[in-house]
Amino acid sequence: MTQQAMETIRRLRAAMDGQVLTPSDSDFDDRRRVWNTLIDRHPSVIARCTSAGDVAAAIGFARRHDLVVAVRGGAHAPSGAAVWFAPASLEAAMSANCLIA
Repeated sequence: MTQQAMETIRRLRAAMDGQVLTPSDSDFDDRRRVWNTLIDRHPSVIARCTSAGDVAAAIGFARRHDLVVAVRGGAHAPSGAAVWFAPASLEAAMSANCLIA
């Protein structure tokens, strides 16, 4: 992860009470998985919002960095509709990738 990406994620973590996960976090894979194992998405960032303030911080972050936002509900849709469709990399987090809130 680049220094710029690390600093950007650090600022998001400071703005939120909930967890902010990236692929380098040990529980990232557990948090990104859904029950249908045929669906295997790899977002750049996962924001685990715990309040309206967290949602505002996550949406603001995504807007500032032109990220696609996917709101994950129960993650039980057989089609994988609960998660974003294309893989993303954290190194490209400054361009159009994904934040799951």
